[in-house]
Amino acid sequence: MDKYKFKLSICVITMNRSAQLKEALQSCLDSELPNETEFVVIDNASTDDTEQTVKEILQDCGYPYYYEKLPENLGVGGGRNYAYDKSNGEYVYILDDDAVIDVENNRDFFVCAIAILKQYPDVVSLTTQIYDTAWVKNRLNSNLPKITDGIYKCKMLCGTSHFLRKTFFASSPYLPNKYGYEEIPPSLYAIDSGKINAFCSDIRIIHKPAVNKWDWSQERNQDLLVKEIALPYAIKSMMYPKIFIPILKLAKRKRIKLHMDKQANSIEKVEAKIVEFCNEYPISRKIRFTTVLRMFLDFGLSAF
Repeated sequence: MDKYKFKLSICVITMNRSAQLKEALQSCLDSELPNETEFVVIDNASTDDTEQTVKEILQDCGYPYYYEKLPENLGVGGGRNYAYDKSNGEYVYILDDDAVIDVENNRDFFVCAIAILKQYPDVVSLTTQIYDTAWVKNRLNSNLPKITDGIYKCKMLCGTSHFLRKTFFASSPYLPNKYGYEEIPPSLYAIDSGKINAFCSDIRIIHKPAVNKWDWSQERNQDLLVKEIALPYAIKSMMYPKIFIPILKLAKRKRIKLHMDKQANSIEKVEAKIVEFCNEYPISRKIRFTTVLRMFLDFGLSAF
């Protein structure tokens, strides 16, 4: 703790979601918090009353806070990196601005999470359960390799609600893209270093998106569907040893057939997005062959 000013940093990036941000921050304040807690709110160039809302909620909350309105939208990955680098906590918690802590059922949300991180030093990321009002169910299930009751290994931390151990992730860990799968690189680096990405089913947030972006039957969501298929392949193709490229290609084609079979030029759209993404966000660091094998043993074909 000597190295850090705080035990916990609660980081939220936001853009033009003043009302939802207010709910998110208030839910954190309504939870049981360590005395050494700070809030970091990074505003991705909002044009609404976000700044006023942050001051209204945090000015006299009893905890120090840092707020900055950026001159341009850095997106999700870039914004999270900015918030992370501004934080001074031993543990950093990332919460989406359209989500709230499920205070009614786990007021001790933060206390429980920090206790897990203290007890398991090899756990460097901890994803919480996420009930999604668009999905009308929990996002994560417990059919994962078990660490102990209620705590499991997961292949990738979930951006909506997760804790990071700053002694492992010393600085800005996310891919700095605008949106989508910025969590894959830090998750893979953790596993490659012999560390664990964990999921706890017993502590939960409620994600309340204003629009259901995951309804693939809606025309407005088709661009996101292309990213959902293209981006994981693009990132893994840059980070996995080349020997796994054929398997990654097979997995990509299966996903295109499953989700985009009726779309015109589906393969061309996905391939174009892959090329664009790899050019814009090149990744030079590879993970080891044995790391991919371990992931396959733990998580099956979803590793690809």
